[in-house]
Amino acid sequence: MSGQAAPADGAHSHSVEEFTAWWWLALPLVLAIALIVIPKMAPEFTVNWLDSERGLVEVSHVLIPLAGLVMALRCLLLPGLLGRPWLMAWVALAGAGCFYTAGEEASWGQHFLFWSTPETWGALNDQNETNLHNVSSWFDQKPRTLLEIGVIVGGIILPIVMLFRAELRDSRYAIIVPPLICLPAAVLAELTRFSERVADALGGENPIFARASEVQELYFYLFVLFYLIILRRRIATLDG
Repeated sequence: MSGQAAPADGAHSHSVEEFTAWWWLALPLVLAIALIVIPKMAPEFTVNWLDSERGLVEVSHVLIPLAGLVMALRCLLLPGLLGRPWLMAWVALAGAGCFYTAGEEASWGQHFLFWSTPETWGALNDQNETNLHNVSSWFDQKPRTLLEIGVIVGGIILPIVMLFRAELRDSRYAIIVPPLICLPAAVLAELTRFSERVADALGGENPIFARASEVQELYFYLFVLFYLIILRRRIATLDG
C-alpha cells in the first residue's frame, strides 16, 4: 500500500467515500420525481410499462439485488477479509440476502420463463407462484420488517450519531456502518412508506405514489446496493 500502514477496521479512509453525488443523491431523487410525475402524466404508460408484473419497477426489484449479490461476491474475494471471520460472515449474509431477494422477486425465474406452478405448491401459495414470500409472513413481512429496521437504525440513526461520537467512528465495527452516502435512499424509503400510512389513516388514495410499498422496496434495494459498493471500497483498504 505504497509504504503506508493500512487503516484499522473502524478507521477506514474517508477518501473511499468521496464520490460524485449523481449516483447516491441524484439517482434516488430523480427516481422519486419520475415515480411521482409519470403516473399522473402518462397513466397508460404506467400501467403497461411501469407498474405491471414485469414492468420497470418490478424488474428493478430483481436487477438491483442481483447487482448487490455481485458486489458481495466481489467483497468476498478481497484479501482484506482474511483473518476477519466476523466481517466475512457479514458480507456473506448480505450476499445471501441479495440472492434470496432477487430469486423471490422473480419467483425464481417464473416471471420471465412463464412456467406453471405445480398444483401442490399453488395450493400453499396465495398468488399461485413458485416463491416463498407468498406462503408465509415469515418469508415476507418479517424479513421486510427486519430490513426496514436495519435501514432506519443503520442507515439513518447511526451515521448521524457517528458524526458526533468519535469513539464510535474508531470502533472496529464502524467499517460495517452505512455511510451518509446511503442516507438519501434510506430517507426516501421511509418517506415513501410514511405517505402510504398517512393515506391509509385518512382513508384515501396515496396522492404521491401509486404503489408506495413497491417504491419503498426499490429504495430498500438501492440502499443495500449503495452500502455494498461502499463496503467493498472500505474492505479494499484493509491489509490481508
